[in-house]
Amino acid sequence: MKQREMIDQEASRWLAARDVGPPSIEQEREFHGWIEADIRHRVAYLRLEESWRRSDRLRELRPLDRDVDADLLRAQSTRARWPLALAASFLGALVFAGYVLVQSQFGWQHYETAVGGFSRIVLEDGSVMDLNTDSDVKVRIDAQTREVRLLRGEGRFQVAHETARPFVVSAADADVRAVGTAFTVRLHEAARVDVLVSEGSVAIASPGVLRSPPVKAGEVAVLLPDRLSVSRIEPQQLESRLAWTSGKLQFRGETLREAAAEFNRYNRRQIELGDPALADLRVGGTFNATDPESFAAALTSTFSLRVEPGNPDTIVLRPP
Repeated sequence: MKQREMIDQEASRWLAARDVGPPSIEQEREFHGWIEADIRHRVAYLRLEESWRRSDRLRELRPLDRDVDADLLRAQSTRARWPLALAASFLGALVFAGYVLVQSQFGWQHYETAVGGFSRIVLEDGSVMDLNTDSDVKVRIDAQTREVRLLRGEGRFQVAHETARPFVVSAADADVRAVGTAFTVRLHEAARVDVLVSEGSVAIASPGVLRSPPVKAGEVAVLLPDRLSVSRIEPQQLESRLAWTSGKLQFRGETLREAAAEFNRYNRRQIELGDPALADLRVGGTFNATDPESFAAALTSTFSLRVEPGNPDTIVLRPP
């Protein structure tokens, strides 16, 4: 048996044991000893755990343009009886919600999510990458480098600490560099790059910006071709901006125009405002990102808005 297969089986044993019930102090000590013994142990376990967790969320997230495997959903009720072979089957479940991986002969790996999709990928160095809706990245990790190229969309990166190999995310003309931290990078269509730091700090380099201070935890940087601005955000704002990592959209007083634009990032059925006067209404609440119908229903209840009937591709909101 190959060593990777042995590690996968060990990871499956630990996952099954920890899922049955709370571990004892001795089991918890043994588990953390195994995790820390080899970075490959951590990578295998996190991959397996994430696949397992995703099976519980398939019904809630409702990925578009793809049927959900009913057998996978039924697996929730039979966890404790799964054989050790669950490692191989669940590692395969990483292909989820429009997520695609393509190996390159030049060492690059290509990951993509569809509209409404979300994927969490554990990279070879133990870093974790979350991809938001309609995103496209290339990743190369070797003995000298850790590189990510964000070609479209948004990603959150929880970086394994390695001083000798900085972790660099490139988007448009910007390079975001870290050695061990957590941050989010979003690439807008108009060559704008947003960088949100939730842990540690990052350095940003761009040809159009001569000097850039480190961006620290609780700060957001907005980079345009010729300038960079950095500002602090409140913890509640940080929580709202990271809600997508749980398949949610969270609003705290945004305008209806802004909220509708966010929903339209995640859904092929678009929200339209049938009257410009609705644009400045302020909205709040937490909603499933791929359920614009529930959001529209909440608006009809709160503001007495009307949904124009007979539009399968759009949700047109009208005044009372």
